[in-house]
Amino acid sequence: MASLKIFVSSTCYDLQAIRGQLRTALSGMGYEPVMSDHSDVIFDPRVHTHTSCLREVQNCDMLVLMIGSRFGGTVVPKALDSIDISSLAELSRSDRFIDESNKFSITQAEVLQAIKLRIPVFAFVDAGVMRDHLTYEKNKKKPIINQIEFSSIEKNETASYIFEFINFLRLRSENNGIYEFSRFEDIDHQLKRQWGGLFQRLLLEQRSKEIEGRRIDNLSSQIADLKAAVLGSISNSELKETAKGAIRFRRMIEFIASLVRNPGSQKNTLKSTLAWDDLLKSLDIVEMRSERNKYGSTTAIFILDDSTFFRARYPLSIISKIANEWQDFRNIADDAKTAIIDAVLDSRENRVAPPLVRHFSEPYTETQQVSAEDEFEDEGRPAQILLTEEKFIEDSIKNFLTSGTEFRNRRFMVEVEDHTLRVLLFPEKEGNSVTFDYNYTTPQDNNLFPELERIKELLRRDVIASDKIVDTKNSPSD
Repeated sequence: MASLKIFVSSTCYDLQAIRGQLRTALSGMGYEPVMSDHSDVIFDPRVHTHTSCLREVQNCDMLVLMIGSRFGGTVVPKALDSIDISSLAELSRSDRFIDESNKFSITQAEVLQAIKLRIPVFAFVDAGVMRDHLTYEKNKKKPIINQIEFSSIEKNETASYIFEFINFLRLRSENNGIYEFSRFEDIDHQLKRQWGGLFQRLLLEQRSKEIEGRRIDNLSSQIADLKAAVLGSISNSELKETAKGAIRFRRMIEFIASLVRNPGSQKNTLKSTLAWDDLLKSLDIVEMRSERNKYGSTTAIFILDDSTFFRARYPLSIISKIANEWQDFRNIADDAKTAIIDAVLDSRENRVAPPLVRHFSEPYTETQQVSAEDEFEDEGRPAQILLTEEKFIEDSIKNFLTSGTEFRNRRFMVEVEDHTLRVLLFPEKEGNSVTFDYNYTTPQDNNLFPELERIKELLRRDVIASDKIVDTKNSPSD
C-alpha cells in the first residue's frame, strides 16, 4: 500500500532542528516525508536543482510549509516556467506579492507549484515573524517602512518579501489557514488535529453519500412502482397505450413544443411525419451549436434564420436522444399520436417548471470552441460544436440501437473510423454475428443529422432483412 507523501518546504539553516523533528514525526505516522536536504528529491543533472524540487512537488499528496527568519535562495527564472504566475494572482486578494515575481525564493516557488496543482498546503509561521508581520501591516504604507528593523527577520531587505508572501497565503479564497509555532510540538499538535479532522470528514461524507444513494434508489423504485400501478389501473387497452406513450415521449414532446414560437401551431408540428432535420427546418432552425454556461455545464443553442436563437436546458448529447425518440414517435398511428400529444400538453399546463428552451431576440454571439468529445463527456472548455466528431456518430447510433424496439435488446458493438460506421450485431441465441458497414460524409454545413437519419434507415432495413434470412434458414424444410 502506497504511503502518503508529504513535501516539507522551508529554509534549511534556521529551521534545521524542527525539520529533523518533523521528519521523525511524519515517518512515525507511517507517512513518507520528502525533503531536499535528505536526498528525497531526484536531482536531474539536465536541469537546475530548483526545477527538480518543483517537479517533485507534483508527486506529493500534501505540502507542509514552515516560514522562519530567512528568505532563502532566490529561485532561478527558468524553474518558474512551469508555473502560471498570473493565474495564481486571481486566487488571492493580495497583489503585491505577485507583482514582485522577480523575487521569489525556492521555498515560495514550491508552495506556488502546490497551489497550482491544488495540493493542500499546511502553513506554519514562526510566532516572532507573525508579531513582526503585524507591525509591518500597520506601517507598510509609511515612507519609513524600509528603515524599520524587524528582530525576527535575519536580513531586513528580505522582510517585505516574507511578509507579503504571508499576506498572499492568508488572503487566498481557499486553503488559507496559517498557524503560529514557537516549538515543534505546536506543529505536531496542529497537523495531527487537522489530518484527524480531514479523515473524520471523509468517513462522514462517505456515509452520507451511501445514505443519499439508497434514498435515490428507493425514490426510483417508488416512481417505477407508481408507474406500474397507474398503468395497471387502466383497463382500456387504448388508454393504456396512450399512458405508456405519454411517459416515454413526454420530454421529447415538451421540448419540441418549446421550439414552436406560435403556441397555436404546436400540435400540428408534433403531428408531423417529417424527418428530424426537416422538422428543424420547418421551425426555421438553420444551425445548432453548443456553449458552456457559467456553471460549467454545456447547453445546446438553436440559431434561427433571422439570427435570433433558442438556448436549451439540455446539452447536444440529450438532443441526439430526443431526435431518436422523434424518429419512433413520427411513425405512430395518427389517433394514438394525437392522444399522447394532448395528454402531455394538457399535463404541462398544470405544472410549474422552468422552460426547456428560452428564445432570445438578439443575434447569437460566438463563444469559444469545444470538441464533440468534451460535449458528450460534459467535460472540457467552453465552446462551439458543429457535430463533426466520430464520438457523436457512435453515441447517436448506440442510442438508436438501445431504444429501437425492432432490435429487441440485442447485443451490439459500434465502431466509427475514417468516415466509416461499422455495427456488429450479435444473435439472440446461437449463430454468427452480423456486420454492417456504412460510409458517411460530413456536409459543408457540418450538420450530420441527415446522414444519421439515412444510416439509421439503412441499418433498420438491413437488420430486418438479416433476421428474415435467419428465420428462413431455421424454418423446417418441406
